[in-house]
Amino acid sequence: MATSDQRFLAEQTPSASDQGASGSGTHQAGSGADHVDAINAVFTLLEGAYPLKFKRAFQTHDDLMRAKRVWKNSLREFSPRRILMAAKKALDTARFFPDLSDIRELCKLRYDEVGLKEPLQAYYEACYAPQQNRDYPWSHIAVYLAARETGWMMLRSEEQRVAYPVFERNYEILCNRVLEGEDLEASILKGIEDSRSIEVTRQVEEAAQLYQRETMISQGIDPDNGASARERLKKVFDRADSIE
Repeated sequence: MATSDQRFLAEQTPSASDQGASGSGTHQAGSGADHVDAINAVFTLLEGAYPLKFKRAFQTHDDLMRAKRVWKNSLREFSPRRILMAAKKALDTARFFPDLSDIRELCKLRYDEVGLKEPLQAYYEACYAPQQNRDYPWSHIAVYLAARETGWMMLRSEEQRVAYPVFERNYEILCNRVLEGEDLEASILKGIEDSRSIEVTRQVEEAAQLYQRETMISQGIDPDNGASARERLKKVFDRADSIE
């Protein structure tokens, strides 16, 4: 006879037809099952630590299944490992029966937990470090890697309002990898490079659009009026044809 955890797993794991229809494939299916296992483990921990309060909170099987579905959907942005770490910490620190909001809060990245500086502090460390190499005694290697991926030239020459958001994004990606226990350089650099490439492309496109707009204005063409712009260009071409 299937247990409640097994039924929950069966209900939450996508079927083969669903995977094919959505194009999710086996990777996401495995990830979904991992999250279900994590939620089941969290509820098992809560039941073991607070048996009476657990029974009052989830009086029927349907109550329990509903709660598990809500928790899974609410915590899906976090890895199964992070969810379990948060649940164990909740049991160590919570004065009362932990609820979903408590677990969510504990799932969020807390820099000091893994020996990391806050993003702005890390940014200043990167900007003012007298050396730009791995051997410098960084507070954490993530600061060096984030600075390297952001670009030393950008950190030293651009204003903070320009450079800091790029550094912060790279640093947060790395910090999350640290919290997940992943190898920083093996699994994060491509993601950072992709995000930087997207940002650079966006900036280039904006600069090109601004240049085009300024050029049109200097030629007496209203860039906000498409018909006017076409008419103006037509007159320019007509005059060129008449000269020939």
